[in-house]
Formats: sequence, C-alpha cells, structure tokens
Amino acid sequence: MKLLVLAQTPPPLHGQSLMVRTLVAGLPAHGVAVQHVNLRLSRDAADIGRWHPGKFLAVLDACVSAILARFEHGCDTLYYVPAPAKRGALYRDWAVMLLCRPFFKRLVLHWHASGLAGWLAERATAPERAITRLLLGGADLSLVLSPALQADAAALRPRKIAVVPNGIADPGAGPRRTPPPAGAPFQVLFLGLCSEEKGLFAAAAAVLAANVATPRTPRFTLVAAGSFPDPASAARFAALCAENPVALRYHGAVSGVAKDRLLRESHCLCLPTRYPAEGQPLVLLEAMAHDLPVIATRWGAIADTVPAAALLIAPGDTAALTAALLRLRDHPPAPGVFRDHYLAHYTTERHLATLAAALA
Repeated sequence: MKLLVLAQTPPPLHGQSLMVRTLVAGLPAHGVAVQHVNLRLSRDAADIGRWHPGKFLAVLDACVSAILARFEHGCDTLYYVPAPAKRGALYRDWAVMLLCRPFFKRLVLHWHASGLAGWLAERATAPERAITRLLLGGADLSLVLSPALQADAAALRPRKIAVVPNGIADPGAGPRRTPPPAGAPFQVLFLGLCSEEKGLFAAAAAVLAANVATPRTPRFTLVAAGSFPDPASAARFAALCAENPVALRYHGAVSGVAKDRLLRESHCLCLPTRYPAEGQPLVLLEAMAHDLPVIATRWGAIADTVPAAALLIAPGDTAALTAALLRLRDHPPAPGVFRDHYLAHYTTERHLATLAAALA
C-alpha cells in the first residue's frame, strides 16, 4: 500500500490538521508509505468549515496534484477527511471524490468531525443524500475516533470501520500537581476556539456563579486562551473581562512552551462544548497529558475519551457546571489519574500503531 494523503496540515493549527501532520510524519516508520498533497483550504480558525470561491480553486489545484502524484509515486490508496455537517463543505467533498476517486484502487475516509449522518437524514434534500452516498459511499475503510462516533461512517456503508483514537506527543510528567496554596485562586482554563458553541461563555458564567455561591477561598478565576471565531465574540468576552477583571482573563492564542505553562499552572480544564461537529478534542488529551483534571460536557466522543475521574455535565446546564467547579475544588482527584489515562491510550506512538494496523 502507498497512501496518498489529500488533507490539510497546519497552519492553521487545530485538531484535524495536527493529526494529519502526525500521520504524514509518523506512518512511514510504521511501514506505511505516504505521499502528501496539502489541501490548504482554511487560512485561520475562523475560516474552518466555511465556503468561499477561493476554496474552489484550491480544491481543483489539490485534486490535479493528487492525480499527478498517484501516477508519479505509484499511490494506490486515497486518504481523505470528510466534511462536517455543512452544505458547502459537503459539496467540496463531492468535487474531490468525483475528480480523484476513480484514479485510486482504495479509499480511506478519516472522520474527524461529526454530525454528517444526522444532517443527511434531517436536513439534506433527497438528491443531496443520493449524491453523497454515490460519491462517498462504500469506502474500503472508515476511521473513527471513538465508538460513539461511528454513525457518520456507518451511514455511508463502508466495507470496514476501525476505531483509531487521536494521540499527541508526551510533554513529560512535570512536577506533581497540588491544590492552590492558601489564598491563591483556583485557576480554571478554557483552551481552544473561544466561541459560544465551544463553551467559553458557559465557562465564564459558571466561574462567576461559583464565586457568588460561596465566600470560601480559594476563589475561582478563568483564563481563556485561543482564537475567536469573529470580532463579535471577541468584543463580548472583552466586555465580560472588563466587568470582572479579577475573575476573568483572556490570555490570547498560545502554543508550545506558553501553552504548556498554562496547562501546568491551572487547576482544571473546563470545556463545556456543544459544538455541532465536535469529535475528540485534542485539548482533552493535552490536559490529561499534564495530569490536569477535566470538567466537560457529555458531547461527541468526550465521555469515551476521559477517565471516570472527569466531571461530565449535560450541555447548557450552568448550575451543574458551577457545582462541578465547587466539587472539584473541594475534592480534587488523586494525582496521576489523568496522566495515567493519557499514557495508556493517547500517546502519538499508540495512535500511529493503531492507525497502521487498521490500514494494514
């Protein structure tokens, strides 16, 4: 097998593009030959999943490059990441499959986003459903991130479905995590796309409510790090921070050493997401690798990803989110619980080995 990977690598840096980069760099060491054509569609975080005319030209250019690479390098298997539940992105997938799929012996679809099956059943027109099943149906292999996310793949009837969780590089054990010193704030970290759907404003509301609910110390502070999807969201959070300068703070987009420092300094990760295309957020893996306790919603693959020590709530339940913050502050998990779970399931090497086995 020689894999032609038609998918985007960073920039922008987000879960899907990072995992594609990991695959391209790591699979050859596991016996899978890889040729990469960068389907560069998104310019920044706000551009992900959105359609504009420039993307059509980028798709055509990438498809021509993929077809040429198929013959030049002898690639027999096309690897592709299907669209989330968005009409414009789905039409892009139609174009890619129509142009490229006939030239390859096998097709591998890697489902990083979720929600397409429900969209096809509830919102798509009959012709859209038929064309999608014709062009993307019957893949030789569909890769999903967790058992909870098999519906999208199954709806298109692939020959085989394999569960391949994401994996990230080990940042190292770091110092033993301890509760905040007397009088110091309990720092809650929100990391990722700073949007309503990802849960930024729900996290802020819960932190403010927790501080009102109890006069006890340590008080809660929220540090948000990441990019905003639009100026309106940025302005809204800036106004909240101005009204609550002690409790709320925006750190900006972070990566590398700065991100590691935030993960080590914080006392929990709060991810109350209800993002429609949520799969298996890499921020959860990053938190667990740093042994950072997690509070999140039962959404996407989250319940399948975190250990039993994580506190999971229903999406949109601010009272439950507030109670989870108070509970975690007063009853922290034993040190090592989250990092041990990461080491057992979500290292880069485990991810690549599982992926290579599925491809084989």
